[in-house]
Amino acid sequence: MDPTHQRRLLAGLVVATLALLGADLAGSGVAEAVRSAGGTVIGPVQRALSGAPRDEIAALAAQNVLLRATVADQQRRLTEQERLGELLDADPTAGHRLVAARVVASDLSPLGGRSLTLDVGARDGVTADSTVVTAEGLAGRVVAVSPWTSDVQVLGSTGSVIGVRVGPAGTLATVSSPSSTDRESRPRGSLTLSFVQPGTPVVGDVVRTLGSVDDRPYAAGVVVGTVTAVDPDRGQLTRTATVRPVVDPDAIDVVAVLVPTSRAATRPEVPARGKPSTPAAPAKAADS
Repeated sequence: MDPTHQRRLLAGLVVATLALLGADLAGSGVAEAVRSAGGTVIGPVQRALSGAPRDEIAALAAQNVLLRATVADQQRRLTEQERLGELLDADPTAGHRLVAARVVASDLSPLGGRSLTLDVGARDGVTADSTVVTAEGLAGRVVAVSPWTSDVQVLGSTGSVIGVRVGPAGTLATVSSPSSTDRESRPRGSLTLSFVQPGTPVVGDVVRTLGSVDDRPYAAGVVVGTVTAVDPDRGQLTRTATVRPVVDPDAIDVVAVLVPTSRAATRPEVPARGKPSTPAAPAKAADS
């Protein structure tokens, strides 16, 4: 084949490839049609190029690899943007100031459980003991901060005990990682729920954070998980149960760090219901 014709065919193949990848990336409804047309057009071109010199084929292969890498990177960015949009519209972030972040490293924590490294730090306004959430619920808390990154202890780490409220009644309890002292075996990744006050958990009860002073280390009302099993009553003072976290620690990618806000003023006094304040009696005149 004439070299000029081969170059034209190569150019046509590259253009067709770009059009197909662009349609896929944009999520266009005509992506399937473009793909079908691409197969019709590119097929004969590929057959015509079967006799092309090796260096031209190698150059085309290199361009194809570069295009695929570019598309993969753009697809990753689009996915992150979608997750960020979900996060900003989610209940865990409502009413809070937040710093959006991406997980850049993950490791098993020396304390047990998993630790994450985020791409935000002190220069972004992140401080230690800040709550970290995903669109689904609680992910963990910030335990260390550097200028550009921060480390997160993921929910369920050994030694981490979180105050929670359970079910519609908001019964006080704690959740922690299963320990060797548990009488019941629990599925991998689950948490142990221990009631602090009398009450009986029910399968399906939603477990939410109790909250801390100034939202450190946990803001109030963030979903932790759901009760999946209730332990038998063995005569103990309070009941225990199994909780499945709403967040999978192995699949955390985009998160929000909730920025704690300290109260700047004292809360106003509110008169008790049914006991209206009585005006003070006028002072008696002093005896002359």
